[in-house]
Formats: sequence, C-alpha cells, structure tokens
Amino acid sequence: MISTKKILLSVAAFIVLYTLLLLPQLKVNRLYATYFCSVGNFLFEDFSRGGFVNLKTQTEKGGNDIALFLSRADWMEGTKIKGVTANKASDRIGYLITAFFVALTLATPVSWKRKSVALVLGVVIVTGFVMLKMYIIILNAYTLVDWFGLYQKPSEKETIQFWYEHFAASATYGYSFVVVVWLALVVRKKDWKLLNASFRTKAAA
Repeated sequence: MISTKKILLSVAAFIVLYTLLLLPQLKVNRLYATYFCSVGNFLFEDFSRGGFVNLKTQTEKGGNDIALFLSRADWMEGTKIKGVTANKASDRIGYLITAFFVALTLATPVSWKRKSVALVLGVVIVTGFVMLKMYIIILNAYTLVDWFGLYQKPSEKETIQFWYEHFAASATYGYSFVVVVWLALVVRKKDWKLLNASFRTKAAA
C-alpha cells in the first residue's frame, strides 16, 4: 500500500519540478528550442514535393522563439533566395508538454532505474509526437502561400487545415498524450494495485 504521505510528496515534487522547468531564468526552454530546431531540420529540411524548410532560434518576438523559413529546394541556389519566414513558439508546440512529462516522471515514486529508462524512451516518443505536429504546421504554412505551388489543391488544403485546427494547433491533446506515455512507461500493474489499495483503505476508514 502506498502511504498518503508518499503520494502528497510526489505531487509536491511534480509541482516544484514543473515550476522550475518553466522558469525563464533557468533558460531550459532555450536549450529545448535549440534541440527542437536540430531535430526539425534533420527531419524537414528536404521537405516533400521539393519544399525546403529551415528552423532556427531567434530572440523572442512576442513569445515566438523560432523562425520557420519556407521555400522550394530549387530556389535555394544563388544569392537571391526567395521564401517566407513565420515566427513560431517552441514552448507551445513542444516544450510545455515535454517539461510536463519530465516532471511527472521524475516525481513518480519508483526506482531511478525505471525513471531513467522511462525518461529516455518517453522523451523520444514525445519528441516524435511534437514533430508530427510540426509537420502539419509546416504543411499548413505551405497552403497559405499560393506562389510556392505546393499543396494547393482544394481537397489537400481542406484536409491539411482540418488536421491543423483539430490537432496541431491544439495544446490539449499534447497533455493527454503525455499522460498516456507516462502511464505506459512508468506505472506498472503492481503500482495500480497498490494505489487502489491505498484509496480503498482510506475510504473504509
């Protein structure tokens, strides 16, 4: 049985850890922005259908710390490079839910071995989820600039905008996904039994 004190300490640890990770003074979010751009450029620089994508960090502009540059691969030669730059926020797209997962995992009262394995696997999985969102964000950005000549068919634009509005632009799904990943990687069947036994004992008392 898990004691009430242990549960409360874990909740307190989560609150403290998540708060610390969000403090701008520690600049963890800036480290994440660099990581975000590196992974994004690796995955998306040579974009499908001849697109070209570049992500780089920038001094925050209204909370937007990422510059997303879009062009076509065949326009990247010479000195007159043609394209469009959009400002994006890496914290809204990925950092907040990644920090949430890290804090949740570290605060869970399990062995450090389990925490370490869960952190590594979890961050990889959450990053994959974040990059899926970023892929849709990039697709949507291309639909907004008709002179690129990419993803301009009405049916394509409608599908992309649907997924952008109902998935990529929403922050809610990210937290739900992180909780599912945390449950899958950290909490085992035995832990659920102990937790349920604790609640039953408290209810009976």
